Amino acid sequence: MTDPVCRVIQAYGSKTVPLRFKGVDISLHLSHGLFSSYDVDTGTRLLLRVLSHYIDEITSQSRTLPRRFLDAGSGTGVIGIALGTYFLKQGWRDFVIRAQDRDELAHQFTACNGMENSLGSPHLSAHTEALLYDEGPYDWIISNIPAKAGLPVLEYFVRRSLAILDTEGTVFMVIVEKLAETFKSWIIQAGAELIEETQGPEHRVFVYRRSAQGLHGAPYTQGERSFSWTPYIRHRDTYKLLDISYPLQSLHGVADFDTPHFLNQLMATLSAKMKNRLFDVLQQNTHSPVLFFEPDQGHFPLWFRNFFYQNYPGRTIQPVLAGRNILALEAAKQNLLPETKAMLVPAIDPDLSMEDLRIAVNGTFPLIFLFPEIVPQTDRWQAYWTGLEGLMETGSIFCIGTTATEADRFDRIKRTGFQRLGDIKRQGYRVLAYQKL
Repeated sequence: MTDPVCRVIQAYGSKTVPLRFKGVDISLHLSHGLFSSYDVDTGTRLLLRVLSHYIDEITSQSRTLPRRFLDAGSGTGVIGIALGTYFLKQGWRDFVIRAQDRDELAHQFTACNGMENSLGSPHLSAHTEALLYDEGPYDWIISNIPAKAGLPVLEYFVRRSLAILDTEGTVFMVIVEKLAETFKSWIIQAGAELIEETQGPEHRVFVYRRSAQGLHGAPYTQGERSFSWTPYIRHRDTYKLLDISYPLQSLHGVADFDTPHFLNQLMATLSAKMKNRLFDVLQQNTHSPVLFFEPDQGHFPLWFRNFFYQNYPGRTIQPVLAGRNILALEAAKQNLLPETKAMLVPAIDPDLSMEDLRIAVNGTFPLIFLFPEIVPQTDRWQAYWTGLEGLMETGSIFCIGTTATEADRFDRIKRTGFQRLGDIKRQGYRVLAYQKL
């Protein structure tokens, strides 16, 4: 696997599993950082069986297969790749599958798994985006919907899916059994036609489409033709780190929705102690780009922006928000508005995503804050050092916060050419600061 995209498999892959769909064998790389890291899950298998039945029904009636597919919440790409490879084996090439997931790691795994199974552009494209973010229209929308997305988001899925269907389109989705009746009630309330439901041991598949009334513009679709972040809004409150208060709106699907993680307080404390060094670095850079890696809801970027403005009225910074979860990046972006416009860069880690991060600012960063997401059974600290070397220039500073155990591992392999400037360890967490010499 020499393709740049497939470096992600070497870095984060846990195992490779086989899957047979309608007589076609495919292989899929899984990851401990993504859902179902040991095998294709039972909900997806149930959904594939239902899809197989509908494909057989269409072909037996000599009808044309659908052309435009949306795999919503694609994970490692199982559903889209199973469909796409089967279609190609049957000689059917007039189709496009859009695979979307909120996680940049899932995006990259889907793209790589597609290439490994000879499925790529123009038949398969992978994207880091919220559920049903694209406008469509689609013939089939397919989803093993994430149960933890939040009830308002799940209800919105029903209404939004109906709005972006083609007039003859169909939605196929599987959900855990404990939420099945609730989801079924939303389908009925939306005025959709529930074509079929198939129950498994732990999951249920629903197949639905617009009703006859909906085909002529029923009210249930009118307000959902454009994507809305409103159903994602979870909580609004005013928070305080050190002596600086800030209002923050949290989104479903992102951590720290009610209380800032303790690492935010530690990082703020370190920043306050080192403010002269940090601000000197920013003063030397005209555009002052600051990279915030894995910012969650945006507590620390918001605090640091206010902290900087409090000390340097009239000066500005250019926040670059990077990380795996596009919902987190969007939450932080919205919380920085309207005073500050931030750039968003979906990114896995500083090494794998170095090129995208450098392109965002046309160069390097004078200041970087990182809150790494630790993937089980995956050691990326050497790669972090490699990536940070490429993202910084002489004099640049980075601060990193994680568990004390992981911070010890990171610090133990410190690269030559970096000087440690600061270190705070409390309650099982540790934040460190380094300068590139």
